[in-house]
Amino acid sequence: MIKLPQIFSDGMVLSKTAKVWGQATPNLHISAKFLDKDYETISDITGRFEFIFTAEEFGGPHTLTIEDTIIKDVFIGRVWLCGGQSNMEGPLSRMRLNFGEHIIDDPRIRTFQVEKGHCFDGPRKDVVGEWNTAEGEFLDNMYAVPYFFARTLLEKYDCPIGLVCTPAGGTPIEGWLPEKIVREHTNLAEKLTQVKAHGYVESTTAESEKKVAAWHSNLHAEDIGLQKDWHEKTYDDSKWQTRALLDPTGTPDYGVIWLRKQFTVDEIRDDFILNFGRLENSCTVYVNGTEVVSIGYMYPPCRCKIPEGLLEKGENTIAVRIVGDSNRPYVVPGKEYAILSKSGGNIDLNKGLWKWCVGAEAEKSPEGVSFYDRPVGVYNYMLAPVLGYSVDGLIWYQGESNTGNPHSYMNLFKAFVTHIRSYYEDLPIIFTQVANYMDPFSYPFVGGFGAPGAYWAILREQQRQCLTLPNTAMAVTIDCGEYNDLHPKDKKTVGERLALHARRMVYGENIVSDGPTFEKVEYIKSTKSIVVHFKNAEGLWAKGGHPTMLVLFKDSSVHSVFCAIDGNKLISPAGALEPKAVRYGWADCPSVAIYNAYGLPASPFEEVIRQVGY
Repeated sequence: MIKLPQIFSDGMVLSKTAKVWGQATPNLHISAKFLDKDYETISDITGRFEFIFTAEEFGGPHTLTIEDTIIKDVFIGRVWLCGGQSNMEGPLSRMRLNFGEHIIDDPRIRTFQVEKGHCFDGPRKDVVGEWNTAEGEFLDNMYAVPYFFARTLLEKYDCPIGLVCTPAGGTPIEGWLPEKIVREHTNLAEKLTQVKAHGYVESTTAESEKKVAAWHSNLHAEDIGLQKDWHEKTYDDSKWQTRALLDPTGTPDYGVIWLRKQFTVDEIRDDFILNFGRLENSCTVYVNGTEVVSIGYMYPPCRCKIPEGLLEKGENTIAVRIVGDSNRPYVVPGKEYAILSKSGGNIDLNKGLWKWCVGAEAEKSPEGVSFYDRPVGVYNYMLAPVLGYSVDGLIWYQGESNTGNPHSYMNLFKAFVTHIRSYYEDLPIIFTQVANYMDPFSYPFVGGFGAPGAYWAILREQQRQCLTLPNTAMAVTIDCGEYNDLHPKDKKTVGERLALHARRMVYGENIVSDGPTFEKVEYIKSTKSIVVHFKNAEGLWAKGGHPTMLVLFKDSSVHSVFCAIDGNKLISPAGALEPKAVRYGWADCPSVAIYNAYGLPASPFEEVIRQVGY
């Protein structure tokens, strides 16, 4: 009897040269048949066996037979390993409001999304998952970046695409490293030793869940009177005050606030969508006394289709219960708060005043425990079992969870790449530089000379330095983010930029896939000007005015300097003091300015001025 890993199952996509392995009785003779070819092998003393199957053409469906196991609906195509954290994991359902016309069924895309989880007692032998086509009910659950990546490639190349997806939200790079590498880093090894202790994960999780549940239970008990008023529509307006939706005045540090508003519907439509921005930390929204959507934590957008028949012509009421457990309960500014309809009649809920009141005040909630941020865990559970599955390349979107301590990222990511290539030799690896994020007025100055919130800028520079690894590329997404959302909605541009690199690296196209890329910086003594040279800078242009650089001068002063564009160069005005270093785009959420003729942005960078021109 043989046993195959779950990834070798109906609907799978194989590369033209594909390794398939499994377990059987030791020293067992095993036969297989694929594409009218017969294969033979013998399992080793541990029972492991493997085949290398070959195909000459893309396409399908085919049938693969290994002894009595029959795998149907097998296609030959390009296969990509897709990993990272939540911005790689974000589903298409969150993209429909903004990119719905670009989300269509495409059976040429087949995806194996690995079940999320972690374990610390060694790599698992198998994962939980199944192959699905990018169509029907599954499409909303499909990860958006891999989908748009594949769709972009299919505009040029009509062959099946397989996506082996292993991302997990909240995971730092150390979570994706094997134990051997983690043990080489003292601070990481200590964290691993802690979670490997017998019963530690289970007991800590149970204790945390108990404390958090008690906090919410107490909060609910205090707030129950107001909830009863709401459901019975018997408001005591002496409890309520009036304010603008985004006004945080009077909001407690932690606890519950309620907001309610009457609005008018002129004409009943069957496609009303509630798009209520983003709320921290969790919320429940009611329309005319009926719950329409509940969001359990701060990151997903608060959005739903309003059930038909719920809205009435004339006056209606919306009420929102916001719970702040680790932050003040508030409505995030800069988002859309509206009831929308494709046929018109949109209702701006941010317009006018709201009634509001405090439902309950509380101390800060006990912190919930997640072990997705610990070393080795997701590697063991999600990644290790699929390594070796034949792929054409890796696309990676991760780094946000390393912004708290960014200086070690480059070395850890390089170790990750080296480990991956121990399975795949010189595998093309295309990674995403983290997008612009963070309100510049809500973050402290850090990192020496710089701008508010430089942690993300440091992480981006660490990622840029990883390009010294051969056969790697970086998709710059510094213009794809949102200052008020860790999970920006534009995953289409991210997928397209990853696909540009894939077209060049894997499909062999002679195309420009990078934006303007820093080459060198000079100080011209004769004119006392700073000159920054770029590659890939044909048609260099600035968006939103003149580009700026942050310059550290030899007298230790720091100034933001406007620059002119001259061909593939940025040039500062004459008369600058002699500089020591320059930075471009050096903030968590910088104002992006520089693009090439292909609409691709320049990566932020920092560079010490080593050359002096005359």
